[in-house]
Amino acid sequence: MRIRWRALLISLVFTLAAPTVLEAHPHVFIDAKVTFQFNDSELEGFWVQWAFDEMFTGMLVLDFGIPRNGDLTAEHVRAIREGAFQNLRHYDYFTYIVTDSGRKPVEEVREFDAFFRDHRIVYRFFVPFREPLQNTASTLRIQMYDETFFTDIAFDRDSPVEIESTVQLRSDHAIEQNEDRDIFYDPTNRSVERDGAQYTGVAHPYEIELTFQKR
Repeated sequence: MRIRWRALLISLVFTLAAPTVLEAHPHVFIDAKVTFQFNDSELEGFWVQWAFDEMFTGMLVLDFGIPRNGDLTAEHVRAIREGAFQNLRHYDYFTYIVTDSGRKPVEEVREFDAFFRDHRIVYRFFVPFREPLQNTASTLRIQMYDETFFTDIAFDRDSPVEIESTVQLRSDHAIEQNEDRDIFYDPTNRSVERDGAQYTGVAHPYEIELTFQKR
């Protein structure tokens, strides 16, 4: 069987646990969006969209034979899921949920899909997480980060959070950096970087803080 070197690189970029974290620096850049899904009585979970940078998109296109016209078949999506997504289960899908009862890594995702948007490949998947709707405000936080900083995740500037609900809610959200969580990395490799970012050797992951209650 022919070993596909690009698939190996994709796997390494997404799953390498570097023995020395200080050697890490960003190789993949993701703009994330989160859509919280409510029914009449509870939060059911949230949809995640990851829009990848054009370089990583190009790697996926070459390795999985994806046409540039943006038509991904079910077979393309299956190949991406198995070759460049499923292994993230060992790394909590880079996603953590914080409530009053503590911080919980994501262990399960559902309904994975992939598609093109603005010449970038986007992953979309659902994270099940149930939290009852109450007449008083509830708060949860969603953190997304790669502890090795091979992948730099930031929330979309224009529309980072959306709400889908079958019942009227009062809700509000804020996006902030968590200054209590440090990610150390090597800032000297500047061959690839996010526009407008400053690389000092220490990063603080961004998180969504959502407050919600019945109207």
